[in-house]
Amino acid sequence: MSWSSRRRTIYLGIFMLILLAVFTLAYYFFIYEKPTCLDGKQNQNEQGIDCGGVCPIVCGFQTVDPIVMWSRIFKVTDGIYNAVAVVENPNVGVEAYGVPYSFKVYDKDNIIIYERRGKTDIFSRSTLPIFERTILTDQRIPVRVLFEFVKKPEWIKVSEERPELFVTNKNLTGEDSAPRLFATVENRTAKTIKNIEVSAILFDIDGNAINASQTVIDSLSKNGSEQVFFTWPEVFPSKVSRIEIITIAK
Repeated sequence: MSWSSRRRTIYLGIFMLILLAVFTLAYYFFIYEKPTCLDGKQNQNEQGIDCGGVCPIVCGFQTVDPIVMWSRIFKVTDGIYNAVAVVENPNVGVEAYGVPYSFKVYDKDNIIIYERRGKTDIFSRSTLPIFERTILTDQRIPVRVLFEFVKKPEWIKVSEERPELFVTNKNLTGEDSAPRLFATVENRTAKTIKNIEVSAILFDIDGNAINASQTVIDSLSKNGSEQVFFTWPEVFPSKVSRIEIITIAK
């Protein structure tokens, strides 16, 4: 090959390299889309579409649905009731936020007399009481309530477990007249915990929930404690055999 032919080959090779570089840059700047956890594609190291792997959302096949342990309707006074459901999340290291739910209240003829909707957060490996207060039924008497989630939870990976609180010194008084329950909530951790929901559930000798109540502790300092109390305007339908108090740090 003559020198002029080699030179033309070299020039052509350089031109092709420049052209390839231009096309490559144009592709990355104008066409290429970096994989994300919101692009509707299974890319990166995802285990499903936009879930698993590097994505914070957990794939549905990696979790189980929360378990509704029970739901009850409790009388406060004539025409006013509270509805309560207890939900268990058996999943470890995942939580769901703003999960919509509904309470449907039925009378003795199985007719809906009230429906209440709301949203709740479901925390990792927790038992969560869900309260709906002041359900007004006028003259109609509710006999049962149906609780259900109206949308499947979208589970998110979490790396830190929620702090554990301890309940001591439970004391129920006035059971035959005006029931009052006292208890002490202790924060044995080294940090202040805020917005703590404290739920009291009372059971009869057969293990049936006969009433419940809920209060909130705004803030509990590290290694601190606070007394909480619950009151009911009417006596319970049966004698209390067991008291369960559940704390949830929001």
